[in-house]
Amino acid sequence: MASKKKQGKKNSGAGNPAKAAQRGRSVFKVQAEISVDAMREDYAAWVTETVPAFGAAEAAQIAEIQLGVVRSVGAEYAELARSSNLRDIDPELFGQVFAEFLVNLPEGLEAEPIFTAWLDYFSFLTSRGTWEGGEENLTELRELLDDALKGFAEEDAELCALLRGTELYAKVKAFSEALGDGVDISAFSEADNEARVRVMNAVGVDAATVKVDEPAPDVFAHVWNAAILSVVDPSGGKIVRDEEAFAHFVEGEESESAQLLFEMGVGCVQSHLIPNDAFTERDEAFFLVLRNLLVTAVTGREADFEGLRRNCGPKNFDAVLPEAREALASLAAFGLLQVKGEEYGVDERLLPVISAGLSEAESLIEESE
Repeated sequence: MASKKKQGKKNSGAGNPAKAAQRGRSVFKVQAEISVDAMREDYAAWVTETVPAFGAAEAAQIAEIQLGVVRSVGAEYAELARSSNLRDIDPELFGQVFAEFLVNLPEGLEAEPIFTAWLDYFSFLTSRGTWEGGEENLTELRELLDDALKGFAEEDAELCALLRGTELYAKVKAFSEALGDGVDISAFSEADNEARVRVMNAVGVDAATVKVDEPAPDVFAHVWNAAILSVVDPSGGKIVRDEEAFAHFVEGEESESAQLLFEMGVGCVQSHLIPNDAFTERDEAFFLVLRNLLVTAVTGREADFEGLRRNCGPKNFDAVLPEAREALASLAAFGLLQVKGEEYGVDERLLPVISAGLSEAESLIEESE
């Protein structure tokens, strides 16, 4: 997002394109950023004109966000095009820059608002009569963005349909619905215990077989983690269903729904890789073996069991290998892996879910060290 630069000392180079270029930032980048910053007030006014329901504060916030996107991508375009004029943009060069920007988009940020910001920017220039690149280029740029948006929308819809067809979705949905008005996990009255029994039964766990002072069965733990990352709020000692998130979770094919379902899958993968909070040497061996088996499922390459046995130690390796294979079978039962004879595979559309689950687990391990 765009932000005001602090005024530097005289001749320090702050706000001076030539000085900035000497420090490694090109004149084109700096001038493009300055030109976008100069549009902010007029852009906010245009937002209000376009959508009268927005007040001045809301319009200013939208201008800040959308022009922040234009500023970031536009600066990279200016560098490649060797031109700071963002009112006359070459479609081919813009496509190259945009593709690279999306590839490097930080995890967790959605791409759709970036496309929308640029489409709105072009509408703003058109309404103000300040577009200088000709009608043909403008049409090509808009088509490029529209086609990409449609592609993302199709992928979102496909991912929603795929994940809603899994056993994991069925269990997380049942778990969330069984929460009712919420379950206080710190209270043990008769009513609270009945609520716990209801939730466990909803995911297929016989609560009568689970002792209060023992860990929950694995299937419940995996559903719990998937729900916490998607549609359940555990704050305040009471787990409650996030009604807005749940509505997107069960219906819709847009990015909001796809993201929640994606997080559900990530939570399940993460839970399989790190089944408990205590990360012992044995737990590390389990993680390494299961990660290797998941990579094998993704790539088709054979697992390096000999190398793993050396790294983990024969005793730990022999102990955790059967458990890691059970975890693979569990992921397949949840619908996140495919069974191919005695081997496992991954639907290519679910590769990002598996990959993100691995990354999240690795991040948790790093934080605990």
